[in-house]
Amino acid sequence: MLFKKFGVLLVSNQTIIHVPVLLLHRSQLDSTQWDDFIAASPQQILYAYSWYLDTVSPDWKALVLTENGQWQAVMPLPCRQKWGLKVIHQPFFCQLLGIFTHSNVDFREASNLLLSQLTTSFRYVSIYTGCFAAQTVFPNSLKIKKASNIVLPLHLPYTVLFQNYSNDRKTNLKRAQRFGWQSKQSTDIEPIIQLFQRNHSSQIVGGVSEKAYDLLRKLTAVLAQKNTLRLVYATKDGRIEAGALFAIFENRIIYLFNAASPTGRKGNGRTWLIDQIIQEYASTDFVFDFESPELASIASFYQSFGGVEETYTQFTFNDLPFPLKQIQNWRIEKLA
Repeated sequence: MLFKKFGVLLVSNQTIIHVPVLLLHRSQLDSTQWDDFIAASPQQILYAYSWYLDTVSPDWKALVLTENGQWQAVMPLPCRQKWGLKVIHQPFFCQLLGIFTHSNVDFREASNLLLSQLTTSFRYVSIYTGCFAAQTVFPNSLKIKKASNIVLPLHLPYTVLFQNYSNDRKTNLKRAQRFGWQSKQSTDIEPIIQLFQRNHSSQIVGGVSEKAYDLLRKLTAVLAQKNTLRLVYATKDGRIEAGALFAIFENRIIYLFNAASPTGRKGNGRTWLIDQIIQEYASTDFVFDFESPELASIASFYQSFGGVEETYTQFTFNDLPFPLKQIQNWRIEKLA
């Protein structure tokens, strides 16, 4: 189904134009047109490409602003079916989406238009994360939360980057180097999944479903096909004890997934693997994206590499019919 709403958009030359806002299903979007638009957008990021969204959220939709048939801005929407409704939910392995614009379009105005249309096209957003302009006017019905990610620009020489490590991180890296790790590159995701299942999954509230692991397997295969996969294991005496999965695309290195055994943790295997990548890409225009969760202990670990905070916006929306609205609000309050 196609929804259309007209809005006013201010472009960079101060011209005011009236543009239609379209809600399009994935099947109505040409992959090449979409990917070319994302690639040319100032907000370009891996997660927004059609092939990535097709993997993590096959039923995705998009809000599209057009002028004379030309796209001015788009907003990818990861959708899924729940309660007989189409709802929006940020999928696994997809930290950020948001608004993506043509280079001459006012980002704030485009964001305001698309967010306004979002609340008339959907009744429930369980969570959506993205980068938005500081002056973005969010509809009052959206519940807004500021969150942060840890990133490390790699434009400096490695010697300088290393000096910016915390004292604890320098000490643990030296211990890792003395531990005698060997590096093994691979496209086989199973060892890191097994490490996670044995050593980390029990710490996840509610556990980890097999669907999440299947999604990781599919995503790894797609990343390998697109030549963006870097899967590295740290081995000791021929045994895999730690692993790190990176997606390397354009100028960003995304730390998508990791796991370690007790031996891997004792020997600081993941510190060693991260440092190997930092050494390799030092003095380049790449940014190391830790894809940091909202956990103080993990954020602190990533900051110990000299990482800095990168803020983004997270929002929810609930306009469900009675009694679903009340039930969902109660569940959210219980989990808070």
